[in-house]
Amino acid sequence: MSADNLIPDVLLERYRLSELPKEEADRVTALLGQDAQLRERLAALEASDEEFRRGGLPDRLEQRTRRTLAERGPRPRRSAAYWAMPAVALTAIVVIAVAGRTTAPPSTESPAGQPPDGAEDRLKGLKPALALYRRTAQGSETLADGAIGRKGDLIRVGYRAAGRSYGAIVSIDGARNVTMHLPPAGDRAATLKREPTVLLDQAYELDDAPQWERFYFIAGDQPFEVAPVMQAARDAASKSSGSPPAGLALPRGLEQSSFTLQKESRP
Repeated sequence: MSADNLIPDVLLERYRLSELPKEEADRVTALLGQDAQLRERLAALEASDEEFRRGGLPDRLEQRTRRTLAERGPRPRRSAAYWAMPAVALTAIVVIAVAGRTTAPPSTESPAGQPPDGAEDRLKGLKPALALYRRTAQGSETLADGAIGRKGDLIRVGYRAAGRSYGAIVSIDGARNVTMHLPPAGDRAATLKREPTVLLDQAYELDDAPQWERFYFIAGDQPFEVAPVMQAARDAASKSSGSPPAGLALPRGLEQSSFTLQKESRP
């Protein structure tokens, strides 16, 4: 087995961001010196991230977005705005811990003997995960779990399905408000796309809710209703105090990952 097969994208991305412990980073460095394919994957991650950073909201679209928000007067909890993104597949994502499965995964073989969609992700051990990006004057930036968020920030939420077929994304803030981000409407979980990172169609402007905001990505292999997910989020919000809920009490067969923004008021 080559060194390339030993290093998943998640680990390689953490290495690129200098997030690995020294011993693990030294191991990856040694493997990079031995395997050209592994070096090519690292270069591809860096190139993708650079292309993403160069992309940004066109000036006229940004001006229209800001003007629309101003004309609305006092905002509700969130104001939605379309955020133009480069048409490239994003591979640099921040992966958050995922709650363990409560049911056995389905067979990775289809009736015809061919691996179904998403089977490769499962074989690699990939889990559903969230990625958040913030609009900046230069374009955008990738946020890490626990990053500081401020009132007025435009946040783009993305997910990695990792072979799961259906999903929902909700958030809870420090004021105990619960918001559904995916699906944008309806009472059934959204059908998940298979790209490495899928961005939601709308960006959200953070309000002045205090302390924190936590996003939850709920994923499953079968269609599910979003009402139990929303109720689980409301129950968790009602019990929260100074820190965000660790997880949601979900029906069997669903997985969840989370991503937290620490809220900071602008001076």
